[in-house]
Amino acid sequence: MKNNKAIILALLLITVLSFSGCSIRKVEEEAENKSPENTKGSSQETGANERFEDIDTDGDGLLDSEEEKLGTDRNNPDTDNDELNDFDEIKKWKTDPLNSDTDGDGYLDGQEVEGGYDPLGPGQLDSDSDGLGDVDEKNAGTNPEKYDTDGDGFSDKDEIDAGRDPLVME
Repeated sequence: MKNNKAIILALLLITVLSFSGCSIRKVEEEAENKSPENTKGSSQETGANERFEDIDTDGDGLLDSEEEKLGTDRNNPDTDNDELNDFDEIKKWKTDPLNSDTDGDGYLDGQEVEGGYDPLGPGQLDSDSDGLGDVDEKNAGTNPEKYDTDGDGFSDKDEIDAGRDPLVME
């Protein structure tokens, strides 16, 4: 009976650790990276970097150490005030977090994304890459996240171009 309790307790501990994003390897790596033989220079030189390494002060999804490398403001989730946070600019839209109008067309990057337009150049966003812009998909009633809204094997754009209904499997 004691063995069953120990096994259940161990499984519960493993489950909790896996959901918390913690792993033995990760803990070992962190301990190894912080060991004295792996630190360069004095603690005064490395202290600031270690302090901010795993912190996201502004909550935008980028660690302060990443923000320092990128030149973005670790205290402002939207450094260029274009209505897109720095993380989305870097990871999702590939826009410049230091330039509020990456493509120079006179519209803020965030306004373009909100309106369904590409912040990197002319034209609409095409989230599902079917050749039909997201704004046009919404106007047609199709799903801008699905290449083939009705599931008949033809892209929404191909069906519209052929005069067929992209919402009805034909």
